[in-house]
Amino acid sequence: MTGTGFAASLPDGESLRYTVHGAGEVPILVHNGLVSSVGHWRFLVRHFADRRAVITWDYRGHGGAAAPRDLATCCIDRFADDGHAVLHAAGMAPALVTGLSFGVQVALEHYRRHPGDVRALILICGTYGHPLDRLSTSAVVRKAMAEAARAFGRSGRLGQALLAPSARTPLGRELAYLTGGAHRALCPREVLDDLFAHVAGMDPRVIGAVVASYFEHTAEDLLPRIAVPTLIIAGDRDQLTPLSIAEKMHQQIRGSRLVVFPGHSHLVQVEKPREVHAAIDAFLAELPG
Repeated sequence: MTGTGFAASLPDGESLRYTVHGAGEVPILVHNGLVSSVGHWRFLVRHFADRRAVITWDYRGHGGAAAPRDLATCCIDRFADDGHAVLHAAGMAPALVTGLSFGVQVALEHYRRHPGDVRALILICGTYGHPLDRLSTSAVVRKAMAEAARAFGRSGRLGQALLAPSARTPLGRELAYLTGGAHRALCPREVLDDLFAHVAGMDPRVIGAVVASYFEHTAEDLLPRIAVPTLIIAGDRDQLTPLSIAEKMHQQIRGSRLVVFPGHSHLVQVEKPREVHAAIDAFLAELPG
């Protein structure tokens, strides 16, 4: 991906890197997946940057950046505030706020905390929150898993040693295929390679804090109050955020549109980019002026 890079200064003294690709109509601001970077947006940038700006950015402690001084800020609420800061540093609000996977939770919190930023929501293969509920709705289990994630973050060299093999991607790719996180025949190998190399380079403390936030967060209460056009995209073979979650969001968000891709997994936006972009284009074409 090519574009013009900038830095946004944050109220707590941290800074974030962001890139503006293209120019034109109402911009797209993207929120990345769990412990992920901007690589999953490569096809979306190519498709849209010839007629509208696409703003890509990395969360705190991601994309090669050092861990922030306060690890408690590696959480969904703060990432939503950071997205607000990036958007306003770029001078491009309001935007089409778009989230992938974990980024759906960030996009929903962005809307909750800064509704004036959001022209429309595009939610791709994600959940509104409490992702462990499909395994157990117990608050005790949820708390235990969040604490386990934070304990991993505190493991120091052990955590780094556990992450290092993820740079050797054959095993990581196989796990992605088996868990429904990616389609074996359709997901570009370089997308997964880039993802696992990115994770291997992260500070375990950041990973622990972010995963704990992912387990603890929910925006379920927000869904009936969303008052902007919303597109929800899902794959019916997504085992990480099953179709039932997308269907619930569709039922709860008034006037939302749900587009389901049969036979596809959690990474449908890189497995079927033309079709996903066509669905987004159709949605944007119907936005009120």
